[in-house]
Amino acid sequence: MNRFSKELLAPHFEKWDLVKEEIEKLYNIEDKEAITYMEIAIRNYTQLLEYGGSELNQRTGKMVARLLPLNGDERLQFVKDKIASHYAYVQLDALYTEAKKKAARLSVMQK
Repeated sequence: MNRFSKELLAPHFEKWDLVKEEIEKLYNIEDKEAITYMEIAIRNYTQLLEYGGSELNQRTGKMVARLLPLNGDERLQFVKDKIASHYAYVQLDALYTEAKKKAARLSVMQK
């Protein structure tokens, strides 16, 4: 089974695609409901990382999520810490985008 197939990953990214515009609209009108949507999107992102599995980081010797982008832990923590800020949304969108690119690269490498 190919963990990084387009079909298997699509639902994880579709969840984000379905809510990201709504979240941005809510931030733009300073509606606190944006935080609720962001909390859900963060949980979905974490599930995506878990789904992608982990690998040993040769530099640190620690296990890390395969789909985690560069500085992903710190960036995700920023999103959680600054969730009321529009910048948290921008960063979460970037994390999803980078994870999608990394998944596509890993998918090609497995073939």
